[in-house]
Amino acid sequence: MRPLPLLVGVALVIAPAVSARVTREQGRSPRPQSRMTAPRVWIEQSGAFSIERPDGDRWSFRGDTRGPDGERLPLVARAPETGAQLIVQNADGVTSLRQLARLLADHLQAEQGLHVEEVNRLLARGGEAYGFTFSVSDEARGRVAVVKSGEHVALVIASWPMGAPPAVAEDVEAMIGSLGPPPDALPPGVF
Repeated sequence: MRPLPLLVGVALVIAPAVSARVTREQGRSPRPQSRMTAPRVWIEQSGAFSIERPDGDRWSFRGDTRGPDGERLPLVARAPETGAQLIVQNADGVTSLRQLARLLADHLQAEQGLHVEEVNRLLARGGEAYGFTFSVSDEARGRVAVVKSGEHVALVIASWPMGAPPAVAEDVEAMIGSLGPPPDALPPGVF
């Protein structure tokens, strides 16, 4: 290499020509971001409720599926990498959300190997909400919530493996807190 004089004592170094070859990176390449992103607010097809998707692509939402006994499940959200799932069911016709939450907690408490926390009031966009957490031995944790959503009532059941990252429980709490009527269904002056 030889320096070439430039302006007032500053030298530019020119390297001799070196042959270069462009190669592809080895290993797995990162998945390109989708041009189509899912809407931030997921609205149940009949308009019974809406719920916010957590940030990122950890959770997939699927509407109007069937449970093992053939019952309609308006929403099944899954986080496949962590084994977590959240299911929203219709609980219309319930007169006392708190009473339903207590009944569900008592029913689960009777099961062998399950530990159920106390029923408490929850913050939810839909208004009135009650819920509790549970754990299954040292295998899984979960959350049950009964949430008012306008004229409807939603029952949320979520579970995740004990070793799941804390972000999973945070996502579940955020989804329950965001549950309520679709945004355009709120009466004027509310929310």
